[in-house]
Amino acid sequence: MKTGVSLSAFPARKGMPVLFSEATKENLETIKRLGFDGVDLFVRDPESKETRDALLGLEKYGLGIGVIMPAALAREGLFLGSSMHVIREEALRKIKDIIKLAGTCGAMVSLGLVRGSKEEEEALASFYTRFTDSCLELLKEAQPIGVNLVIEPINRYEINTINSLQECITYIKDNNLPIHIMADTFHMNIEDIDLTQTLRESLLYTKHIHFVDSNRLAPSMGHMDLESMYQMLVEENYQGYLCMEVMPFPDPITNATIGSNFFQAMKEKYGG
Repeated sequence: MKTGVSLSAFPARKGMPVLFSEATKENLETIKRLGFDGVDLFVRDPESKETRDALLGLEKYGLGIGVIMPAALAREGLFLGSSMHVIREEALRKIKDIIKLAGTCGAMVSLGLVRGSKEEEEALASFYTRFTDSCLELLKEAQPIGVNLVIEPINRYEINTINSLQECITYIKDNNLPIHIMADTFHMNIEDIDLTQTLRESLLYTKHIHFVDSNRLAPSMGHMDLESMYQMLVEENYQGYLCMEVMPFPDPITNATIGSNFFQAMKEKYGG
């Protein structure tokens, strides 16, 4: 298994689950010094100088990219499941550019908040029809260049579509989509039952995991039994990233250090 932290190429706004804001020399040195293998990179414009500089910095420090996160597009009101054709088209255009970027650095692309919510009086099936059409369009761009798309189940307080791991599996199977899952233990703690077993059952579809405690801080800073989950992942030979997509409290270095210590202790005890 590899470990990572969340990093934004741009100045992160307050409330984003970004541990390190901007790919500065100091931030990259800290991530490397603490023994992390890479990052999940939040971008807003794949062609911007801030994104290019982030990629160069990550390459310089030998840090990989697990997933590129286009959540900033949701902040702009761009959603893949929107009932407005013009919004879907703009979201598709921008995510296709992000997929091209991912193809240059061996990363996956997340379809989390950017899928959007269904409208209040709308049937869920109508939303899923639009979202599935968008996924199929994105796959035309992603598959030829070997980029995996991952759907992140997100809790009901942030979005009203695909909240749990089981919902995500059902959606992927029902629509026969060659798309994978990015699990997030913070959202699982709200939506799923028997977290370790649920995650075990999802591993056939899961390519990436946000490994986060109950309070959206580093592992061991909340009340979740993440040790049992880590042990299970070793037993099941999970080979992807465990990424700390966490809030930067009390400060990024303290949080990252606690997470690094947790992962080191788990590796010494269980391997992985």
